[in-house]
Amino acid sequence: MTRQRAADPIGFGSGISTDHKDGIRWVDYTNISWNPVFCKRCDICVDICPKSTLVLRNDAIIEEENCILCGLCERYCPDLAIEMLPEAVAAHAAQGESAAEATAEPS
Repeated sequence: MTRQRAADPIGFGSGISTDHKDGIRWVDYTNISWNPVFCKRCDICVDICPKSTLVLRNDAIIEEENCILCGLCERYCPDLAIEMLPEAVAAHAAQGESAAEATAEPS
């Protein structure tokens, strides 16, 4: 799978890249890959995110900086339009904090 960095290749914000998986265009952000064709803009991913990382802007999902890679957006997306990027998950795991620890409420 080849990723190409671009400033704003298709109007979904700066700092993203495009990726073609099985001939389908996906938009790669820092931690997630989003498919604008599969996505119905239902906002489930936006609502489920414990850190309010995802926002719906101009009919596009935008990933903000504070993603903790908990995977809830991917798990609850009914359209299979979000995937966690494996390299981001691996880098996060290497830092030693699990997603469960990051999302836990302080006691």
